[in-house]
Amino acid sequence: MVIDWDEIDRRIMGEAWVGSRLQEYLTELCTRIGPRWASTAGEQRAAHYIKDQMDRVGLTDARLEEFDIDTWDHEPAEAYIPEDERPVALLPLLNCPPIDLRAPLVDAGFGMPHELEPIADRLSGSIAVLNLAAEPFSPPRILPDRLLDLRAAGAVAAVVVDEKSGGRMEYHRTTDKRRAQRVGQILPHPLPTVLTSREDGAVLRLAAGEDKSLAIRLQTRSYRAQAFNTVAELPGAVWPDETLVLGAHHDTYPASPGGNDNASGTVVVLDVARVLAQLCREEGAVPGRAIRFCTWSGEEQNFQGSAAYVRRHHGPEPLPRLVVNLDEIGAGPIKGVVLQFPELRPLIQRTLNALDDGLQCHVLDGLDHSNDGFSFACSGIPYAILWRWRFVGRHPDADYRGEPGDTADKVRARELKEYVGQLARLLLRLSHLPPQDWPENTLDSDEIKDRFKREVGTTMRTM
Repeated sequence: MVIDWDEIDRRIMGEAWVGSRLQEYLTELCTRIGPRWASTAGEQRAAHYIKDQMDRVGLTDARLEEFDIDTWDHEPAEAYIPEDERPVALLPLLNCPPIDLRAPLVDAGFGMPHELEPIADRLSGSIAVLNLAAEPFSPPRILPDRLLDLRAAGAVAAVVVDEKSGGRMEYHRTTDKRRAQRVGQILPHPLPTVLTSREDGAVLRLAAGEDKSLAIRLQTRSYRAQAFNTVAELPGAVWPDETLVLGAHHDTYPASPGGNDNASGTVVVLDVARVLAQLCREEGAVPGRAIRFCTWSGEEQNFQGSAAYVRRHHGPEPLPRLVVNLDEIGAGPIKGVVLQFPELRPLIQRTLNALDDGLQCHVLDGLDHSNDGFSFACSGIPYAILWRWRFVGRHPDADYRGEPGDTADKVRARELKEYVGQLARLLLRLSHLPPQDWPENTLDSDEIKDRFKREVGTTMRTM
C-alpha cells in the first residue's frame, strides 16, 4: 500500500482543526450528562453516548462491554467542634468507611515520622490533622504510608487538609494500589480519613492547640454494581490480527463534571476515531494493522474498567503492539510521548521525527500506578501516556480533578485539536510499520508485578 504522507498529513490536520467536534462532545459529557462516577446513571448515559458516537463516525463493531464493579457512595458528612459548636466542612476520601465518633484533635503536621514521635503520647484515640501535601525538601512519603503510621500510633481517624484555597475540596485516595493482590482490588482504609479545606484546616489546627475535639458523622456504603467500557475498531488491511489501542477513561469522581479529568481524553479518542474513519472512507487510507478505540469506566475506582478489559481480551487475543492512554490532557499542550517501558523508544522517536513537529519520546523512571496504564503494564503490554504539562506548569484553570469545578470551560478545545491531529498522524504511521520493525515483546508480567511491589511507597519522577 503506497501512501502519500504529505497529502494525508494535510487532510488529517485540516480535518482535526476545521471539522472538529470536540466542543460538542465536551458539552454533552460535562454539561448535559455531568458527573460520571462509575456505576451511576450518569456514567451509563455517558457510555451509551460514546458508543453511539463510535457508530456515527463509522467505526466497526462499536459495543458496550459490561463488567461488575466494587463501588462506594456516601451521604454528606456532618462535623463540628463541640466546644465551640463550630461546623466544619468535610469530604470523605474515596472508599472511606462510616464514621460516628468524637475524639480530641491532634496537629500532626505533615504526618512525618519526626513529627509523630514528639506527640506519640497524644495520638492514641485522637483525630489527627495533617497536610495532604508532602513535606517540602524531605524525602517524599506518600499519604497512604503516612496514614498507616498514624494508625500504628493509635489514631482513630484522620483529617487531611487540602492545599488549595477558596474552600475547595478534592477527592483523593488513601491506599497504594501497588499493595493490591490484583489490579482493580479495593483496599481497606488505613483508618477512617476525611478531607477539609485549607481554611477549615487552619481552624482545626487552632482547635487542636487548644485541646479541643471534633465530632464526625458520616454514612457510607460499599456495594457491587455494573459499569460499562466502550470498544470499537478500524480494521487493519495488512495485518488484521495486530492492534494498536487508543483509550481514555470516561468516568469521573463523585459530583465532578470531569472536564479535564477526563472528558479531555475521552473526546480526543472520539475525534481521532472520527478523523481516521473519514480518511478511510474518502481517501482509502486504511490502517495497516487494526486501531482499536476504547473508553474505560472505573478508572477512579482503582482501574477496575481497564482491568476488566485486559482480562476479557488478553489472552484470547494477541497483545496489542502499543496502548496509548489519554488522561488529563487538558492540562497543557502536547510535548510528545512517554513510554512505560524502554523497548519501543527508538521506533516511536523515529515515527515522531517523521511528523517534523519536534515531539519527543521519553521513558518513565518508575512503574506508573496513576492511570489505566497500570492494568496494561501488569500484563506485560507496552503502553504510553502523552508528555504534557500535567505535573509542572499546567494551566492554572485546568488544576481541577475530583471536584465540582472541573467543568467543560476549563478545557481548551483548541489545544485538543492539536492532540487529535498529531495522534491521528502517529497512529496511522505506526499501523503501517511492518512487524519486523517492532522489537519483540519480552516483557514478563510476573517480573513487572514484583517490581511494582518493590516500588511500594515510592514516588515517580515526572520532570
